[in-house]
Amino acid sequence: MQPALIVALVLLAWTAWLWHRAVRARDAALAKLRAAEGACATSRIEVARLAAGLSGASDGLIVVDLQGHVVASNPVASELADLGGRVIVGKRLEELVPWPRFQEALLVCRRDGVAQSFEIELHAPVARTLRIQMRALPQLGAVVGLEDQSRLKRLETLRRDFVANVSHELKTPLAAIQGFVETVQDDAEMPPATRQRFLNRVQQQTNRLATLVSDLLMLSRLDDDHGIPSGDPVDLLPVLQSTLADLRPIAEQRQVELQVHLLEGPIWIRSDRETLRQMAGNLIDNAVKYTSVRGRVTVRLLVSPGRVRLEVADTGIGLRAADQARIFERFYRVDQARSRELGGTGLGLSIVKNTALRLGGDVGVKSELGVGSMFWVELPVVG
Repeated sequence: MQPALIVALVLLAWTAWLWHRAVRARDAALAKLRAAEGACATSRIEVARLAAGLSGASDGLIVVDLQGHVVASNPVASELADLGGRVIVGKRLEELVPWPRFQEALLVCRRDGVAQSFEIELHAPVARTLRIQMRALPQLGAVVGLEDQSRLKRLETLRRDFVANVSHELKTPLAAIQGFVETVQDDAEMPPATRQRFLNRVQQQTNRLATLVSDLLMLSRLDDDHGIPSGDPVDLLPVLQSTLADLRPIAEQRQVELQVHLLEGPIWIRSDRETLRQMAGNLIDNAVKYTSVRGRVTVRLLVSPGRVRLEVADTGIGLRAADQARIFERFYRVDQARSRELGGTGLGLSIVKNTALRLGGDVGVKSELGVGSMFWVELPVVG
């Protein structure tokens, strides 16, 4: 065999070996690529599932990887963290959220694996209190939870204020009763006329306590009852006529003219008689009490399709704009001294508002300081 032929055969064999080696390497690379594509597809599916799960959560949730890049989040988190409609997946969370306390806590959580929990007070764009919790996910990253505590904080403030107001309202008449009783007990020779005057004051304070307790029970019942009552409807007209008959002597005693403009025919409201009586009575009684001598209180009924509107207008002291915004709050008084002098508990208008809302209606007030006020209640009618 010639040397040239031998060399050619060797080269051919070597080329074939290289070709087979390249094919095997190509197949291995393709297999790895397919595996990587499968892993990526699986990862995308898992991320999609994670995002879908987060979207159903009521609190804000953000998941980050070991480098702090956002893997998934839900719309609540975007709203609470003021991220708007931006695409945040793949971006560093520390760069998206500008709160220094947040950034420090996230760094510690990712670096040291230590859970973080704290609150942040925000003032813009919306004033709110956020409770933030961070938990490390070993070998994966961390999850950040954002919970809006604003409503809970407001309720806690209202609860504290309510307890303080109730305590004060109870303490004042109780202290007066205690003082009068101790004075009568300590003076066995007290003149009968003085003794009777003190006993009358005790009775007044006792009546005030009874009214306060009754109003508190009424508010408690309104808070516990949800939705429009399902019982038989009540005709509003007889309720108003009865209430006006009860309050007319008080108006005459205070020399307040009581003008009434009612309607003919029944006006059916899905409620009970006592609830409507208290609502109307509080409105009219409040107007009479805060109208000066020789003033006027006007009670008017207006009907529109599916609604009835009760208006109670007076020529009393009127309200400032700041007072109008808070007049339906519990225990809110424009003139506390005068309110207590007139026997008010500061709960009447709150009862009116809660009653109207429970019955599916609404309330409001229009007033001008020194001119008078007009309170109104709108309720849905039956039929």
